[in-house]
Amino acid sequence: MARRSFVQIGGKLYERGVDVIPEQVAGRDGVGAGSPTVMGDLPDFVSPIDGSVVRGRAGMREHCKKHGVVPTADLKGLPFKQAVQEYQPDRAGIRDAIRRAVYK
Repeated sequence: MARRSFVQIGGKLYERGVDVIPEQVAGRDGVGAGSPTVMGDLPDFVSPIDGSVVRGRAGMREHCKKHGVVPTADLKGLPFKQAVQEYQPDRAGIRDAIRRAVYK
């Protein structure tokens, strides 16, 4: 018996190659809107952290895990962190606290 493949669209099953997919879910080229996309692997690059060559997505995951970093592409769209004001110690208050502790 031959294998059969189905696609689920809107809770209804359609057999591939047999059933006609409704036009409202078909893309411009007639292929279903939910068709899979194939992404190529990442190009090899030299790590700026340790100088090693990182190859592909698996290498990127291991490199990030090893060094505790996150690729900048994963941060795209996040809001920028507000600049933190530099801490200015209250020197007079520190001196008074030292005086009180010494002359207690």
